[in-house]
Amino acid sequence: MDGPPSTWTEALLRALAPHEHDFQEFKGSAWLANEDGTVNSEFAHNLSKQVGAFANGAGGRLFLGLDDRGVIDGGVPRNLRSGCRAWLEDLVPNAVEPPLRSCNVFEVVGERPGSPIRPGRAVYVLDVPASEQAPHQSRDNRYYLRIAGKSRPMGHVHVQDVLRRTSHPRVLLSRLAPYGTAELDTSDPRGPRAFVQLRAHVGNQGRVLAKHVGLEVLVPRPFAGTDARRRTRELGETIDSQKPGQVAYFRYHPVPVFPTQEVYATTLWVSFHRNNLALARAGAAVGWVLYADDAEPVRGNRELRSFQVVQRALAWLAEQGLGEGGNG
Repeated sequence: MDGPPSTWTEALLRALAPHEHDFQEFKGSAWLANEDGTVNSEFAHNLSKQVGAFANGAGGRLFLGLDDRGVIDGGVPRNLRSGCRAWLEDLVPNAVEPPLRSCNVFEVVGERPGSPIRPGRAVYVLDVPASEQAPHQSRDNRYYLRIAGKSRPMGHVHVQDVLRRTSHPRVLLSRLAPYGTAELDTSDPRGPRAFVQLRAHVGNQGRVLAKHVGLEVLVPRPFAGTDARRRTRELGETIDSQKPGQVAYFRYHPVPVFPTQEVYATTLWVSFHRNNLALARAGAAVGWVLYADDAEPVRGNRELRSFQVVQRALAWLAEQGLGEGGNG
């Protein structure tokens, strides 16, 4: 599922793909409210199923005020329960057991004359993320999951899968950034160089202790020359190895990482010079692989040019009278 927008507008609603799937469900206004402005007696019960199904799966969005084709049907009265959005914000997290720790409720009103969202009404978007506290039980004492675009009762195998998903630590790279300013060097006869020190931190965003954590940082070979590797080795933290086109630095974290804890992981050096200037400008990236117990390894990357310190180093190199260039 794509990341949620920071807000929703009528234009975004009109741009939705006109079909339901595992991450998207449309419900007409009558699903929530009766014609006389009262709440449908089955709403809380049905909402519980939908919220549980999204939270137990990969997350998703429930749209209230769109018909089965994703077309705005006029909208839900905004004054339900003295304020529909505030009421939903209280209701949705508590629709399942255990309650959700996070969710978002967006209210979309008409933006122009003749809008299909009628005055005094709104379309509501309930954004329910995948939950680390799953499985969540709905009000009928059953567990639900999104399967083939529908919220269906979970079988025993599905419940086991969700429990396994939440039984592993969820360790991610929380920070990767330069430490200090670039070290500028004009002493090498092959040309000017800039050395940048990168520091990495990892965080356990799950609810399970991570007993064994290892971080492998993958640096494109042109940015891990002899002097950059020497500087990193002198720190005494990592073991480096050669891979095709890359130098891999690995560090095993010496102590467990507790849930919600963020810890320092490692430091390494990269260098910039004439021979890799074009690569840096073209988007060469540092990659990483995070290992935590028997959870699936987590991979990612970050372009070197995205760091302001690197941008300033590249600008400095461009100002120099570059010769044949170094390989530092």
